[in-house]
Amino acid sequence: MAVDYIPIVRAKYADQPPYQWTMNENVPWTPFEKDLARCRVALISTSGVYVKGQQQPFGRIKNDLSFREIPKDVDPRDLAIAHNLLQPDAERDINCTFPIERLRDLEREGFIGELAPTAYTCMGRIFIRSKLKGEMSTWLIEQLRRQQIDAALLVPV
Repeated sequence: MAVDYIPIVRAKYADQPPYQWTMNENVPWTPFEKDLARCRVALISTSGVYVKGQQQPFGRIKNDLSFREIPKDVDPRDLAIAHNLLQPDAERDINCTFPIERLRDLEREGFIGELAPTAYTCMGRIFIRSKLKGEMSTWLIEQLRRQQIDAALLVPV
């Protein structure tokens, strides 16, 4: 079922100034031609997932610009969710916001060549677009290049 996200957000934050959505209209569509069965695939989620007892939880306020690096072999029972808008559904099944087990299944089945050794999570609610586009995306792209990623699954929450 499709969700018309922007009107929902506007209604939810009606007491706030209107959010200035970023429009990236000048980016050309680039077809993906490599067979996924030969790709190293990264998982990126804005769910605020972190490893309990090993990593600092994300701040629950807006504009936490940090990332957490999650190893691909993490036990899902060791994960926690800092994003207060996602509980309790995501706590029942972490895969609805951070589909690490489903991607491991796809790797075992040979649908994807390899799941990247490290997944990345950050918080949603980042309203400083210049920092998101400059600092955060630059750092993340550097990590993906370092891991020689062919494709990434971005799970926005």
